[in-house]
Amino acid sequence: MEPFDHDELSDSDLDQLLRQWNAPAPPAHLRTNLFPRSTLPWWRKIWTISVPLPVACGLAMVFFLAAWFWIRPSAPEPAHVVVKTVQVPVIQERVVTKVVTKYVYRSVPAEPAASGFNVGGLRPVAELRPRIIRSGDAKD
Repeated sequence: MEPFDHDELSDSDLDQLLRQWNAPAPPAHLRTNLFPRSTLPWWRKIWTISVPLPVACGLAMVFFLAAWFWIRPSAPEPAHVVVKTVQVPVIQERVVTKVVTKYVYRSVPAEPAASGFNVGGLRPVAELRPRIIRSGDAKD
C-alpha cells in the first residue's frame, strides 16, 4: 500500500514521517527582533517598562498606604491608673433615726359586688334579652 493512497496515513506512518522531518533554520534577524540589545542605562530601562493600568494603580495605592502608615504618628500609650485606698475621717454631726409605725393609703379599694365581681362599679348582666332590629326594606 502506498503511503499517500487516499490521503490517509496511520499513526505509525505519521510517527515515522515525524522522525525524518527536519525543522528549517530560523531567519538571522529573528533573534535581534525578539531580543534587542539596549544601550540605555538601568535607570532609564525602569521608566520604559510597560505596566497595565490596574496594576500601576494598585502599586501606587500600596506605596501611598505604606507611606501613610510610616509617616502618621503612633497612638499614644494608655495612661497607667494606680488605685489607692485612702481613709478620710468623717465627722457626723447627728444621726436621725425615725421609726414609722402607721402607713396611710390614699386610694380606697371598692367593695366587691354581691356576686364577687366588680370593676369600678360595673357588674355582670343578670339576664340576657336579645333584640333583633330589621331594616324597613327587608321582607321576611
